[in-house]
Amino acid sequence: MTDPVIPAKAVEGLMLKAFIEQTVASGLFWDALLKCHLFVPISDRPSESESDEEIPVLLGVGSGGELVVWLFTSPEVMEAYTERKLAYREVPAQSLLASVSDSEHDVVLIGPDGLTLSLHPDLIATLAEGKVPEPTDEQIKTIPKQAQIHVGPPSVETKPLEERFKTIFEGMPQVLEATFLQVADDAGPRLLLGLRLKNGDEDGLREVASVVARAAEGILEKGKTMDITLIDRSLKAAFEKWGKPFYKRD
Repeated sequence: MTDPVIPAKAVEGLMLKAFIEQTVASGLFWDALLKCHLFVPISDRPSESESDEEIPVLLGVGSGGELVVWLFTSPEVMEAYTERKLAYREVPAQSLLASVSDSEHDVVLIGPDGLTLSLHPDLIATLAEGKVPEPTDEQIKTIPKQAQIHVGPPSVETKPLEERFKTIFEGMPQVLEATFLQVADDAGPRLLLGLRLKNGDEDGLREVASVVARAAEGILEKGKTMDITLIDRSLKAAFEKWGKPFYKRD
């Protein structure tokens, strides 16, 4: 007899209590997680080479423009976090974690209120075996998406990045406009590159972000990070007030 599937709401409640309110042991959450189903966004254009057992995972974009594997606790959380409706697949948590355990990309688990847990490969491997872990601080990183954010004009020299990105964007007709903003939250201050794209969706942002991340290597000061987003999202007013525009397609 198999264990019953724990509803998403129960898992999300434990997630908040364990990692935000810190009123229950995290082990209770991991135990519940192993008994629930998780949701992973999938590409609506699967490759012809994929087998029926493979999951055509749609990768997300991390804070530095890097590609990441997104796992969500429910479809509602997925839509709230990505701000769009995505095709997805519902998979038992243990099976899904096993399938991404050898991924070359970082894996993040996203729950209610934008709570994001960045999972260490050792932690994923333990969960994939059906074991309840006792993760160390190095194995899990808690980042509330909706933590207070302070915004303003860039306080660092952006000219070298601007020149590099201008050259790149000239060859990318989907990029219509680019501007810099400075943001600061619990993770510290960093640059935010805002883009306006011809097709302003997650697929278009992911494509441009991967190119931008590579282009910034060697220019972005060591230890500094840069986020990438679309201008027309939640910080639209901030970009209009404090943004430093440097590229606009004629």
